[in-house]
Amino acid sequence: MSAQPAVPKANLTYYIFEGVLVGNAGGRSFHLLALSGGGGGSTKSRPAASMNNPYMTALKTTSPGAQHQHGGPLPSGWYKILKPAQHPHLGRSALLEPRIPNAMMGRGGFFIHGRGPHGSDGCIVPLSQFKELMDALDQSGGGTLRVEEGLGASRFA
Repeated sequence: MSAQPAVPKANLTYYIFEGVLVGNAGGRSFHLLALSGGGGGSTKSRPAASMNNPYMTALKTTSPGAQHQHGGPLPSGWYKILKPAQHPHLGRSALLEPRIPNAMMGRGGFFIHGRGPHGSDGCIVPLSQFKELMDALDQSGGGTLRVEEGLGASRFA
């Protein structure tokens, strides 16, 4: 009996402006609409202007409660995608660890997670195929994420 071939690590790219997450994970190809920042992906409220706005990646989340301001999208750069796990607030999600020299602008704690009442403060929230993506990331044991401002891979300003 021969051993099963190892599943390669996930290799994904997220384009902030277009809100597209593409690449391979768990031996599958993905091309998903996904939101980042500004409360994108909320099941309760409308998103803010900072959602998928590449000019607002430095915007930090402020004030919990009624005065809450959603953070902008996650900063451009390279991230390690950890194998999905159960988070007490987000549910099943995959932590994104920034790789040096990402300019994180004092921000962190980003995940790929599902839709919920709060939405995104910078995390990536796929609008479809969330379970399939988490299953694929689980199968591949995580991987690498590249975040670009837009499809042209050039800076906006």
